[in-house]
Amino acid sequence: MARNCSPQLPAATALVELLDTHPELCALNWTVDTIGVLRGALTGDASRGRIIDTCADILGGTPVRVRADEHGSGFAELAALWRDVNVQVWVTYSAPVPRRPLGTVARTGGAL
Repeated sequence: MARNCSPQLPAATALVELLDTHPELCALNWTVDTIGVLRGALTGDASRGRIIDTCADILGGTPVRVRADEHGSGFAELAALWRDVNVQVWVTYSAPVPRRPLGTVARTGGAL
């Protein structure tokens, strides 16, 4: 590659190849930063971060999960080197709303 080539070109090329061969990763919002790091992000992931496991299977690396609260909401992230390009992926997710037993009444927050 030419010495004066943009550092974004390898990441952009890798992104095209990645999404062409793994269209399931199109759910992520992808960007290439100015120094050539390929970044994928997803907020409010309904699969609770499973897409990070898919990314790890494809890109390599070990996912890191952090629970943000006692209900299971949190985020997951992955850093990997794929096709000589640094890749960072992160997702946030919320815990599912707990189901109330049939017949219970939900409080509205007002005084009783």
